[in-house]
This record gives sequence, structure tokens and C-alpha cells, in this order.
Amino acid sequence: MDSYRVLHKERKGQVLRKVNFGCLKGTYALNVTMGCGFSCVYCYARGYTNAPPKGVVYLFTNLPYLLKRTLDGVRRRVRPDYMVLNTASDCFQDHPDILNITYQVMEVLLTRGIGISFLTKGYIPDRFLDLFKRYCQNIMAQVGLVSLSEKYWKTFEPGAAKPQDRLENIDRLKDMGITPQVRMDPIIPFITDTEKDIDEMFKKLRSLDVRSVSLSYLHLRPAIMEYLKSDLPSIYKKLVESLFQGQKWIHVGTSTKTKLVPLGLRRKGYQRIKSIADRYGLSTFICACKNPDLKGSVCISGQIASHFRPKETLSQQLSLFPC
Repeated sequence: MDSYRVLHKERKGQVLRKVNFGCLKGTYALNVTMGCGFSCVYCYARGYTNAPPKGVVYLFTNLPYLLKRTLDGVRRRVRPDYMVLNTASDCFQDHPDILNITYQVMEVLLTRGIGISFLTKGYIPDRFLDLFKRYCQNIMAQVGLVSLSEKYWKTFEPGAAKPQDRLENIDRLKDMGITPQVRMDPIIPFITDTEKDIDEMFKKLRSLDVRSVSLSYLHLRPAIMEYLKSDLPSIYKKLVESLFQGQKWIHVGTSTKTKLVPLGLRRKGYQRIKSIADRYGLSTFICACKNPDLKGSVCISGQIASHFRPKETLSQQLSLFPC
């Protein structure tokens, strides 16, 4: 918490807005903050043109009021079924002001019958779990966890919760009937995709009754490269640079420029990870947004929509939300 400053900011404009990027295109989404105190080295959101400087997070303190006023002012039939929270930040950044506003936003949505979906690399405080107990059918939780290695955590995600704390999130959510999906993103070749590391993590996830894991290798945008160069030790910086050497800049989703890990390397990596997952009875899904050149990839928004509309099949949802 001491590594970043939180500045209060008034949110302006509509709060019920659909996003226009990736496989979440057409989905209602909301960010409680602009910027994220976790400052993960690889985070693409740090490169947004409107992103605050490193070490600064803007908190929209009027968001609960605006959201409540908006939802109570529209007809029930036009309210969204669910909202995806903090697509460019994290719900559980370890600052009391951020947590307070996040709690209020979640309470406004859940008490009005609107589901919430979130992905977190933070630690979920007890009061949120008390809220979730009352609305567990309206919650889809994803926990970001790429490796159980403390060295990886301290190097690439030093502001996020410890891997053990994220495992505890899974266990505590499971106890109240919420089985979260684990999201392995970004997988980094030769660092987090070794058989030993993957086997160790999947064994642990299986013991926690996790059923599915979504997969995506690291992708690169120009701004991210600058953070990798400035924030990583030399040995990791050289490895990451070598992965993308010779790769062309392409358009992926709404990005202006992106480099992907070479297709052959990703394909072999996904096959290896899937084979390990099969040993433990885990289902794996490849994120279509970041793997447009791989057949069989799955749209994340389709999985989210399927959770909140259980009568429709996943294949139907995928057709509703093309990547």
C-alpha cells in the first residue's frame, strides 16, 4: 500500500457503458480506479495513453452514487444482467479507500440483482466474502495465478498478493459455493511453463477443487516493452527480448501494435500444459483474444455470459460474443 498514492477523482460520463475491445466487446464493464497499485511488470493497461504515472492511482469516489442513481433511474428490463468489474485494474488493491468504494459498487449491483464478474490477483477481505455469501449465484470469480514461485511473484507481480494468499481466496470462495476459474495470464516461456512448475500448481489447484484454467502466453505492446526493460533484472529482460525478436507487430483486438510469442512455441506450450492438466482432471481454455492464430480458442466473455445465463450452452454464448 505504501508503494503508490491514491488520488480521489470525480467520475464523469455514463457509467453503464459497453466495452469495445477483445472478447469482452459488447459487455458492460466498470473500472473503480484508473491505474492499479499492483503495477505488474507486464500489465498492458500501464501503457494506455490516459494511464496515470507509475505509483499513482485515481479512485472514482463518486462511482457508487452515480451507479445507484443510474440503475434506479432506468427500467428494470434494460438493466444489464451482469457487469465485468475492473478490466484495467483490480478490485482488491490493498488500499482502504479503494476497497471501500469497490465494496459499495459491488453492493449496489448485487442488491439490484445484477451479477458481477471479476479477475483478481489481490487478497479478498472477509467483508467481501460476507457479501458474496448472500449472492453467490450472481458472482463469477477468476483468480489470476501464473506460478506458485515466490521468485516469480517478487519479480513480475511484486504489488499483488502472494500466491499463497490467492490460493486461500480460492479455498474460501469454494467454501461458500463459488468455484473460481484460475486464469494463467501471462504465461512466460521457460519461466512459468516448465513441467515441474505447472505440475506443482495443477496438483495444488486440483486439491482445491478447481475445475478449469484459462491460458494465455505473454503478448507485447510497445509501452510494455519499456516497463520490462526498466523493471526487470537483466537476465529476464534479455530472455523476454529474445522471445519477440523477429516477431512482427500486428493488430490483435483493438490494439494498435502487438507482438505474440512465436506460434510454434505457444502451440507446444499449450499442448504441454493441457497434458499436465489432463492428469489432474482440469479443463483448459485458450484465450482467443491473445491467440487469434490458434484454432479452438475460447472467448472469455462467452464463459462469463454462460455463467449468468445457465440455460444457454457455451457454444451459443460464443456465437453471441465473437472474438
